[in-house]
Amino acid sequence: MEPHPDETVSFRPFMVYPAKRVHGFRYAIRDIVAAAERMEQDGRKILHLNIGDPQAFGFRPPEILTDAVSKALNCKFTGYTHSCGIFEAREAVANYATNLGAATEPKDVLITSGASEAAELALAAIVDPGDEVLVPAPGYPIYSAILTKLGAVPQYYTLDPANNWQPNPDKMRRQVTRKTRAIVLINPNNPTGSITSDNLTRKILQLAKEKWLTIISDEVYRDLCFVPPPTSASVLATEIDVPVITLESLSKTHMLSGWRAGWMRFTNVHRMPDVASAITRLASGRLCSPTPAQYAVKPALEMDLGFQREFVAHLQRNRDFAVRAINAIDGLSCTSPDAAFYLTVKVEDTRGDYDDIYVRKLLEQTGVLVVPGSGFGCGPRDGYFRLVFLADRQILDKAIAAIAEFAKGNDRAESLAA
Repeated sequence: MEPHPDETVSFRPFMVYPAKRVHGFRYAIRDIVAAAERMEQDGRKILHLNIGDPQAFGFRPPEILTDAVSKALNCKFTGYTHSCGIFEAREAVANYATNLGAATEPKDVLITSGASEAAELALAAIVDPGDEVLVPAPGYPIYSAILTKLGAVPQYYTLDPANNWQPNPDKMRRQVTRKTRAIVLINPNNPTGSITSDNLTRKILQLAKEKWLTIISDEVYRDLCFVPPPTSASVLATEIDVPVITLESLSKTHMLSGWRAGWMRFTNVHRMPDVASAITRLASGRLCSPTPAQYAVKPALEMDLGFQREFVAHLQRNRDFAVRAINAIDGLSCTSPDAAFYLTVKVEDTRGDYDDIYVRKLLEQTGVLVVPGSGFGCGPRDGYFRLVFLADRQILDKAIAAIAEFAKGNDRAESLAA
């Protein structure tokens, strides 16, 4: 029946809505970029110290890798490959892991679209809705984002800033419940650049063994250390006989961020045969990771690493400069990271703002873009933000000077657009 034209009728427009499980999905590193993009559209100059992409700061991959992929495009098969990856890439990863001290067969390697896809495949195979996974705070936010999407629950175990961001296995033990399925390790850590000691890693592995948990060990930055690197959890696991899924990639270590060349490898697969099988089935559903980039894996893992040593030396010089500069600012402080290219900066007085508001105001007044600590699992009132120190010295100097003015409470802090 048609409504009378004089009647006031409220109609609901035709609309489709997303699944409820994505309502809580957040990825802090990208979330704040929208505000910066709007400012850039208005002609503002923005200094992006928010994302850890070496290529964004002028670094380029070694020619041996670009040449290998170029030759593959011209001469080799680059169609759909095995869902676990081309054999030569899997064999190279297996040899790499074996040389580290974790005996690995090619069948225990799965090539993925970066370490992020490896994390998603692993977690999707392990957790059901309502299950729990221990993840570090602060830590890389992709893990909590994936768990939220899967309907699972991230349980944050805190890293101690007073102890160079080390975990506490005793406190972690108290967080394990009947719903806990796995523990995520990020070593070296993103966003703090800290390295978990081998002793503490052993204790966490022992905890996992006692509680029948899987370890997911993110070791993307292990080859970018300023001190002796940590022993891979996969190597320590051979002593303890606990199942470990190690995630690695070429994104940071070989400047191949956009190539999405990563992998996972299984250690003590006899402790998780059904999980490994489930991951392989899930991987088959997306056919394969991009084939051309897979041809970079073997030369990357077998090449001379002189370029990488030069890269680390550059990072260390930038780290030393940035740490000195930040710690010289009243009200700001940071520890000196042992790896990667991040500083986690502590703000003593955020003027009553949550960290995301503080970071937004910093962006609006200075044009410096960083990421709030709450995006990595810190408390929003703890006053942390992550700064990337990949940029050259001149840019870092200008950016930190602007941050210093803002930290003083100067509403007229000099904009980088000036």
